[in-house]
Amino acid sequence: MPQVIQGYRVTTRPSDTTAESTYVADIVAAGATQTIHYPSEYRSIAISLAIKNQDALNRCSFSVNGQPAIQLSAGADQNINNQNIVSVQIVAGAAGTTDVLAQVTPMYITTEKERFDLARG
Repeated sequence: MPQVIQGYRVTTRPSDTTAESTYVADIVAAGATQTIHYPSEYRSIAISLAIKNQDALNRCSFSVNGQPAIQLSAGADQNINNQNIVSVQIVAGAAGTTDVLAQVTPMYITTEKERFDLARG
């Protein structure tokens, strides 16, 4: 069943084995705040994220789909898997970058069942 996330109608299930996917990487500069908006930047939805705080001294924070921010300690990493992610906001520490690696899949108009039926014929 489709869901609406931050105004986008998402028909893809994160564990859909018929969906094509690839990886994209973003590096947030030290001391910067950046929002990565997957539909406008990559025409896709992220279904998994890996966030790595490269700052050995300071923590960073991140917010997924506008939810409350989560603090990530110095040098730590966080994985978010099997989710539909429209955007992630990163506030990097003052002394190092924050790296974001996302598995993205196109924003399909069809449902998983329709793609499966088309693929099988």
